[in-house]
Amino acid sequence: MNPTSVKRIGLVKRRKDLSYEEFKNHWLNVHAELCKKLPNMRRYSVNLIAPEQVEAFGYEGFSELWFDSAEALKESLGSPEGKTLLADLPNFTDSINPLVVYEYPML
Repeated sequence: MNPTSVKRIGLVKRRKDLSYEEFKNHWLNVHAELCKKLPNMRRYSVNLIAPEQVEAFGYEGFSELWFDSAEALKESLGSPEGKTLLADLPNFTDSINPLVVYEYPML
């Protein structure tokens, strides 16, 4: 069995000087628009953690970016659009912990 795609998951912590609403607004309306411009990306999803679970989970949310290969992911983040996207992170996050995973759909 081979993976069907490479996914970059970014575990995101809100910038502490922003309210949850300010953080959410920037991610969904500014950062997501920048992310949608990445070349070679197949799918993109933002996942916001229910506010009552943030403390236990340690993150306010996570993003998922799908690519056909690890090389396509690397090229995308190295593109001008990728550099703009990464430069926006300090505008709403204290940290982002990226994971690169290989997806094996089961159903």
